[in-house]
Order: sequence, then structure tokens, then C-alpha cells
Amino acid sequence: MRRRVRIQCQISQKKRLLTPSFPRKGYPPARDSLILLKFLIVRSLVIVLLMLFSNAVCRAQWQLSPLNDTLCPGESVSFTVTSSCAGSALYTWKVNGDSVLSNSTGSFVFLPSQLNNTIEVFCSCTVGGVTTTGSISTPLVVLATDLFAGPDQFVDSGTVVTLQATGSFDSVLWSPAYLVNYPTLPIVQTTPTQNTTYMLQGYYSGCAVFDYVTVNLTNVFKIPNTFSPNDDGTNDTWIIPGIENYPQNRMLIMNRFGDLLYESSGYNVVNAWAGKRNGQVLPDGVYYYLLELGNGTVKKGTISIIR
Repeated sequence: MRRRVRIQCQISQKKRLLTPSFPRKGYPPARDSLILLKFLIVRSLVIVLLMLFSNAVCRAQWQLSPLNDTLCPGESVSFTVTSSCAGSALYTWKVNGDSVLSNSTGSFVFLPSQLNNTIEVFCSCTVGGVTTTGSISTPLVVLATDLFAGPDQFVDSGTVVTLQATGSFDSVLWSPAYLVNYPTLPIVQTTPTQNTTYMLQGYYSGCAVFDYVTVNLTNVFKIPNTFSPNDDGTNDTWIIPGIENYPQNRMLIMNRFGDLLYESSGYNVVNAWAGKRNGQVLPDGVYYYLLELGNGTVKKGTISIIR
């Protein structure tokens, strides 16, 4: 007779003994690991996004007009800074270390007052309460010129004056052009009839530069264009005030046909013309004179006899 033996397997008990127990609100190990992994991934992405978000730094790039760092004297330059800032940007401009402007437009117009300059712009960008900063600088040079029209002059009226341009230039132009003999030459001559300022315009390395010189007249005299030789004791001779300052002068008077009517060396009050030719009274009318002042200056004009 066979004997049956019952064997009871307590697998569940062994399983409980082999598996750590968790609190009621805990997670099984596999699920816990998965959530932890997801958490780490999400946190890494958030960190990267925050870094990208907060890295909205002002990446400034200069745009100069003209597109070079050397200006002509008197020329201004317009600076523009562009930025990748996705929020609120503020730009602070400095010239040679001194703050001159703060704005949000990123533009700055500058007229240099010295040859060598350094332009800096400091950018701040605020996005979501996070502020980042950046800066950039550029040198700015003004072309050095030494154009010189010469010192101011003081001369007697009627003097032939020489003006000379010196310095660095490719070409020049004097003005008023009608007052000088060759306005496009460095050395010119002029005989001003009043105090006159001349402008010298020079061109050098593509730049227009200017200088000025003034000719001041002394012993100024004006030549009258009429007189009345009628023997009434008033204005009977042709008196030229100031002519005594030019004792080496020479006077010639002619009619409209070019006939010489009067000639005198050292014309003055004593030998002034009385409207006669060889003692004979000349008729009323217009006559022509040529006066050499003795200093290279020649004056020409008309004189009318009115009785």
C-alpha cells in the first residue's frame, strides 16, 4: 500500500522574504528607476533651455557709415549696434572712456573733435528678469591734414599780394576765384580793394579740407570818378585822397581815342589835373586814366568832367 506525502510550497512566503518590502505609497523598483531617469532628463533640458534663455547677450556688430575707421576732418559717422537680445536692451555709449549717451535704439551719431578716438558700447539685455551684458569697441581715426593758406597780411591799398598754399594736398582751389589770377594754383596773386578773406580749399586722400587768410588794407584810398573844373574854387582839380602814400606813382589820362591828354610822375594835390590839355580847357565828358602806384599795382578807370 502506497503512502502519499503532501508537500506544500510556500513560494509566496519565500518571495516576500526575498523581495524588499516598500511603504504603501512607494513604487516598485523598475517604475522608480524610470521616473528618476525621466526626472534627470527633464532637469537637464530645463537647464539647457535656461542657459539658452539667459544667454541672450548683446552680440554687437558695428555698421559704420562710411564703412571705414578713418574719417575726413569735419565728417561725422553713424554707429549702429545689432543684438540678438530677445528682451529689453539698453546701450551705453562711451567716447574715449567718457559716457555720452544711453538709449535703446542702438544708434549713435558722432562728430569727432580729435584725431584718435575709441568708441565703446556696453549692452545689457533683460529677459524674464535675467540680465546679461556685453560690450564691443572700435577705434576711430580722423585724417590728419596740415593745409595752410598763410598768415594774415597787412598791406597798403593797391598792393599786389601773393598768397601761397602749403602743406599736404593733391589739388587746391582759391576763392573768391575772380579775385586771384590762377585760382587752381598753389601760389596766386591778388589786389583787393577792401579787407578780404580768401578761402583755400584743398583735396587730400579723398578729403576736402579748408583754411582761410585775410588781407587787411592800410592807407586805403578811393579814386573819385567826377570833378567840376569851373573855377569856382571847389572841386576844380581831380584830387585823389591818399595818393601821397604812393610817391612813386605815375598818372596817364586819355580820351576815348587813346590820345594822351595828361601825364605826371608823382601825381599829387599840387600837380592835380584841372581838365586841360596843354593849357586848353577840355569839354565835358568821360575820360580814361591809368594810374601806376609804383608798387606793381595798376589802377584803371574813368573820370568825368562835369561843369
